[in-house]
Amino acid sequence: MIQRVLLSLLWVVTSFPVFSQQERVVLDLNKEPAALFKSYKFFIQDVEDQRTNPGASMGKVIALGKEIPVVLPARADRELFNYWSFAAPKKQQTYLPLYITIKDLSLNEKRVGPNKVTGEIKLSIKFRWYRNMQPVELTNYQTAANYTRPERDYDYAKLVKQLLDQSLTHFQKWMTQNAGKNPALARNLLLVFKEISTTSAEDTVFYSPKRPLIWDDFKVRNGKPGSRYAAAVFTSFGYEGRSYPKDDDLVVEIGLKIFMVKSMSWARTDSRNAGTLRHEQIHFDITRLVVEKFKDRLRKADLTMEDYDSEIQYQFLEAFREMNHDQEQYDGETGHGLNDSVQAFWDRKIANQISTVYSVQ
Repeated sequence: MIQRVLLSLLWVVTSFPVFSQQERVVLDLNKEPAALFKSYKFFIQDVEDQRTNPGASMGKVIALGKEIPVVLPARADRELFNYWSFAAPKKQQTYLPLYITIKDLSLNEKRVGPNKVTGEIKLSIKFRWYRNMQPVELTNYQTAANYTRPERDYDYAKLVKQLLDQSLTHFQKWMTQNAGKNPALARNLLLVFKEISTTSAEDTVFYSPKRPLIWDDFKVRNGKPGSRYAAAVFTSFGYEGRSYPKDDDLVVEIGLKIFMVKSMSWARTDSRNAGTLRHEQIHFDITRLVVEKFKDRLRKADLTMEDYDSEIQYQFLEAFREMNHDQEQYDGETGHGLNDSVQAFWDRKIANQISTVYSVQ
């Protein structure tokens, strides 16, 4: 956001000893307790001067009928850092480390008539901070003031300090308005999972430990042509995500869908017995357990607020491959349910794992 303020002022001035020689005007930005910020959650980490001509120079002003340079006592980045750091001192490491870039800081005057000088002062800065060593742009502030004054000594420093104070006031107001709303201010990434278990689609059964499969879920009555197996259940999982800021966190909410598709699941009419149904239920349970592994993958992954989405997609594909592997291992060891002793072992193992998942949720 860029704020542009244009002021046209007629200044009433008294004489100030701002310079003792006519070679240049040196602006002393003395610090005053009145400029202290009473309520804020940031501190000045660094100031960078990106003006075309960085350094101490600000421009030229009129003194005794001629132009002379106006400068700060030291480089602008150093002077403004000291001034702003006094106004917003470093108090807590939990505060936002604020970086300020000076794009424009200039003061120029011209003589327009006998005892009449006009001037313009400009300030343009950008605010940012670094999160995970990556720059995060926050907001901009741009202002200018035009004034007219008599041709006499003038307190330029007071005018500069007013603009510098206004810039921090602007940022403090922006930060207050955007706290908990703007992802750029989030300090941490918080993963939240929720299981989606309702749908209006009649062809889908969402996983629930309280709702085991029934034969009516297998809509295809005949076996797959050429298949020697008794039944097959089509199970899968997916996710949908959204993110939103909350306090100092960026909440990444992952909605998980574990489901079977009725129209793609089949069973031979003469094979619809309790043993075969139990074998297919374990396939569904394995899919549910793989989703738990997917959640663990995300908890351990290096998720950053700058690129968490691509990492989530990568871990999803890895979990999907793991699901296919686990399903093939289950069918291979049980002989597609024909090996009763191994099937019983898998029944107990998967039942215990499912019980553990839902006992801790």
